[in-house]
Amino acid sequence: MADQVLHDRLFLLDGSSLAFRAFFALPESISTQAGQPTNALFGLSQMLLKLVAEYRPACIVCAWDAREKTFRDELYDQYKAQRPSMPDPLSAQWDLLPELMEGFGVINLVKPGYEADDILGTLAEEAKRQGTRSVVVTGDRDAMQIVDDDIWVMSTGRGVTDVKIYTPAAVLERVGVTPVQIPDYIALKGDTSDNIPGVPGIGEKTAAQLLQQFGSVDDLYRRLDEVKSDKRRALLKEHEDAARLSLQLATMVCDVPLEHDLVEVVTTCGYRLPVEQVDAVFERFEFRNLRRRLREITGEAAVPEAAPSGVSGSLVRLAAEPDV
Repeated sequence: MADQVLHDRLFLLDGSSLAFRAFFALPESISTQAGQPTNALFGLSQMLLKLVAEYRPACIVCAWDAREKTFRDELYDQYKAQRPSMPDPLSAQWDLLPELMEGFGVINLVKPGYEADDILGTLAEEAKRQGTRSVVVTGDRDAMQIVDDDIWVMSTGRGVTDVKIYTPAAVLERVGVTPVQIPDYIALKGDTSDNIPGVPGIGEKTAAQLLQQFGSVDDLYRRLDEVKSDKRRALLKEHEDAARLSLQLATMVCDVPLEHDLVEVVTTCGYRLPVEQVDAVFERFEFRNLRRRLREITGEAAVPEAAPSGVSGSLVRLAAEPDV
């Protein structure tokens, strides 16, 4: 797919997902001379340079998971409960990640009670209503559920800069269901990464086949007697509550309350790379190779205008959240 197809779109980054992906994709030995771990910072820097150089975004927003429990934790106390604690070398970088984004002129957002992908889904839907196309950049394939002609997903692969673009046709080809069926798909097969239970005994292939036949979890249970396999029908009946709970957990919230002026800014801001700011960030973290790459990309151009005043910062909180 030609990069030009993605030019001048709103780019929406799932910071939490991408940070973990970068940390585990790169050696923990990457650090400053003083011993500050920087592998996650380095990986995100690589990704940001790639986005700016190849896709020319109209604006870049990065959302982060809130520290507080979300409504999904209230629904299911085992949601993501199996995940190990954050590795110490990543924890040592965590508060620096929004600062890195700020150095690139990226708008940082967090909303207590919601996850990053809920914020991104809300912004993508609102941008679409205002005539702006967007690209959601994430390592989580759950975001495929909001893909349509105006909202595409850029999924990171083995490394942070190895990406695949998901259009509606690409989602169907990859998973076997349409984007709007992704929550139903997860509800049936479950998701071990988020500890979403699903229906035991229903895997990816069977979940796709059931949705191709019935369309949705609701329609499947309304027509459960049409499931030919006695064993499968019994499993679905026994675990109906788990399937319906899983559907709630897997569905992105696309109506997170956002300030109107913020939505207007991110759909009209006109992103330009703040070259000197980025160079200063790279110097601080001793990213010598990335400093050379920055000069190659920009030709050491003069500093463009800064990001819109009032919305860029270490972390923009969309509602009160305790500082730590």
